[in-house]
Amino acid sequence: MKKIKMGLAGAGWIGREHGRNIARHPRAELTLVCDSEAGNVAKLRQETGASFRECRTMNELWASDIDAVVIATPNALHAEMCVEAARAGKAIYCEKPMAITPQDCRRVREAVDKAQVPYLIGYHRRMNPLYQHARALLDQGSLGTPFMVESDYLHHVPGELDIWSWLGKEQIAGSLFHAGSGHNVDLIRYFCGEIKEVTCMKGIFMPRPQQVETEDTAVALFRFESGAIGKVQFCIGPIAPFQFNFKLYGTQGTVLNNRVWLNTMPRFAEAGHERDCIELPAAWIPDNVQGGVSEPWDKLMDHFIAMLADGRACINDVGSAYRTSLACFAAVESARRGTTIAVREME
Repeated sequence: MKKIKMGLAGAGWIGREHGRNIARHPRAELTLVCDSEAGNVAKLRQETGASFRECRTMNELWASDIDAVVIATPNALHAEMCVEAARAGKAIYCEKPMAITPQDCRRVREAVDKAQVPYLIGYHRRMNPLYQHARALLDQGSLGTPFMVESDYLHHVPGELDIWSWLGKEQIAGSLFHAGSGHNVDLIRYFCGEIKEVTCMKGIFMPRPQQVETEDTAVALFRFESGAIGKVQFCIGPIAPFQFNFKLYGTQGTVLNNRVWLNTMPRFAEAGHERDCIELPAAWIPDNVQGGVSEPWDKLMDHFIAMLADGRACINDVGSAYRTSLACFAAVESARRGTTIAVREME
């Protein structure tokens, strides 16, 4: 059985996660790795034992015989690399965010559409078993019509880490809300459809030796095309454990993290019966731990390989990535102007 030949652009923390997931897959081969830091490549080789080739320039990657590329470089590089990969006819797995400006997101979408290459954005949490279970309940009608959804991203990233030398810089990382809570915006779209308009407030509150340039805290309210309402709460640096909370309210049922209430449960609203519910495994709640069941980077990579090997339909294609990005840009613009922004204004 022919293996999918895969290249990796960027062998930092998340790049090596992807490299390990490719290397363990029976239908894929980690063929070529490109990174300017030799130490990153050496770590990946040690972690996987794979006999991949190493290159220093992206042109070598595009000219190679790989079938697909995983782009795991700093955010500002995503757009140009995706455009070049599409022109070279390579399938693309792009780490989030899609790009750091609406114009570059549009360039990527147009290049991918023109080249007709497979594209998957790296919002891995759609593959989490909790959200897959909730989506199945929604699809089979058990939750009724969704009318309100909430998702939080609260992540203590210490201010003294070296990562702030690039993550806090707008020209390199773009908006922190987009980079972090793009996950949340993508997830609420997964359940409630396309977003019509956004109202957002944001600010910078946590002390750091190298302060961020965009925001470390934000709350955004979304109105969907269906009329449903959504909320995303975002904070990088809170004095609290990692939290990725999720609430979905439907006309016949509710999902609060790993607990599900349905209108077929007769006494759920009575005092003392608050826990008369379906309780899903607590391990499914996202914890940001690599290799755990709740953070399925491996499942999303499996999905990408199945797209290429079996023709499986993409769960989150370039058009979807573009719409999530526009909603994030609209949130940031809303906070800047102090008014509600229609997502179409970002196009």
